Amino acid sequence: MVSTQTLSTPGITSSKNFAHLRGLNMDLFSVEELAAIHRKVHTHPEFAALLNSFSYPQLSNVLQNLISDAVVIHRRHGLDEKAVRNRCENLLDYKERTGCVESIESCMHDGCHTLKISCATRKTKEDILNVLQLFESRKNRSQVAHVALELFFKKVIEASNVIGIVLGDKIGTPKVFTTDGSGLMPIISEGSRRIGDALTEHEFRFSAGESLQVFNQYFPLDSQMAHRLLVIEKNPGLAKYIHRLTFASVGVEIAHERQILSLIYVGDNHLPRILPRVLEGVLRINIETDPEMRLRSGFGKKPDK
Repeated sequence: MVSTQTLSTPGITSSKNFAHLRGLNMDLFSVEELAAIHRKVHTHPEFAALLNSFSYPQLSNVLQNLISDAVVIHRRHGLDEKAVRNRCENLLDYKERTGCVESIESCMHDGCHTLKISCATRKTKEDILNVLQLFESRKNRSQVAHVALELFFKKVIEASNVIGIVLGDKIGTPKVFTTDGSGLMPIISEGSRRIGDALTEHEFRFSAGESLQVFNQYFPLDSQMAHRLLVIEKNPGLAKYIHRLTFASVGVEIAHERQILSLIYVGDNHLPRILPRVLEGVLRINIETDPEMRLRSGFGKKPDK
């Protein structure tokens, strides 16, 4: 059984919906600057260079947004705003390191920028890069694209009702797939085959613009399949309420390359919430790990000013 649905996910194919800094003050930044921030925030050298072009008010706004985002993301690990702000260098240590001769009283409470704007700008820029490390796992992140994608998919699966994620090429052939450990290969094989047939019949279409065309396949959850699923193994009572698996697929263009992303899930449909996050992650990882993809992602864009 198959069906299609359209999800409205504004900006999902652009860099404006990247993981962080969605609350920036649009009165302080141009459209081009906002796009550059969201495109480069995940690439440390490029983002650090971009910060050099910003004024003190702009940098302060970036820093405050990073702190707010870090609190939201890391709250479950017991990291509150005070702990995040502690990532910023202590003012006394900064003054000693840089040889600043102003009194500590003059530098406190954001007063420094009225005395020596270059000094305030430098510290704020360095604080941004220190806080940004909270979002980085590059030391533990594989630079091999398919490995990084598998690890990312695993995190999504652990945090949602998704039990499998498949990234395929433009004809639906799986390139990377991750599951929760359940025996989903028959579902993945059959679902991918059906996508191939649907492409031939023009039933499956690649999304254009900001709306995502979702191609849903439903697989009955019989007793033979049910015993393979970890979610039912851990919660046997769910078998009474879950009678099918949903294999939801979207065709998108990532860095000018068509790919098909599929989520396999049980229970309630949280697709509008989960899908944008997965697409953003796939785009980010592709750009970070594949120089060719990174180059292609810039095609057709205006150069940063």
